[in-house]
Amino acid sequence: MKICLDAGHYGNYNRSPADKSYYESVMVWKLHLLVKKYLEGYGIEVITTRKDRETDRNLYQRGAASAGCDLFISEHSNAVGTGVNNSIDYPAAYCAINGSADGIGMALAQAVEKTVGTKQAARIEHRRGRNGDYYGVLRGATAVGTPGLILENSFHTNSVITKWLLDEANLEKLAKAQADAIALYYNISEPVKKSGWVEENGGWRFYLGNTGNYVANDWYKDGAYWYWFDGAG
Repeated sequence: MKICLDAGHYGNYNRSPADKSYYESVMVWKLHLLVKKYLEGYGIEVITTRKDRETDRNLYQRGAASAGCDLFISEHSNAVGTGVNNSIDYPAAYCAINGSADGIGMALAQAVEKTVGTKQAARIEHRRGRNGDYYGVLRGATAVGTPGLILENSFHTNSVITKWLLDEANLEKLAKAQADAIALYYNISEPVKKSGWVEENGGWRFYLGNTGNYVANDWYKDGAYWYWFDGAG
């Protein structure tokens, strides 16, 4: 399986009125990389739409970057108005209007609900524009045949949620919950960890038992280049 992950905003964007140290762009950048890590633990191939947090990219192009993928997810946190509103906290998946991502969208929104502990229930939404999906990333994903969704990880206009999302340990929990939900939905079991000599990228690496770590002080070839490893991976 191959998944395209998108950090919803770049730079320092969408500051929380509840805590001035929170920016949506910073949170989703950290979160999508953590989700990538946990998905790769299931043996899922993951690509991202941008190489660094400071780089902007056209919305449609970000969605279209998912060509050849089985799923496109754009990570966000939501807002209601411009001030603090502690009564709204539901997670939502804005899914492509063709319905292709409805099931996984609800599964992911419910994973956010359970992990964050929101008072309001998870939901999926659809928003139609003049030329198909209202959201450019979903238009791009749909154009290349990828089921796409925007995942709103509750609201950064809620002071309780903002505090929760600022906690690095909580982001780890949230990322793992999302990866687990994807694996469960698509019936993917965690791969058996490698053991012994394993051929990778034209070279060989010796994995230690079922730990997932490999032998230190050994040569390893990556493509056309050989590297010397002086510590376990």
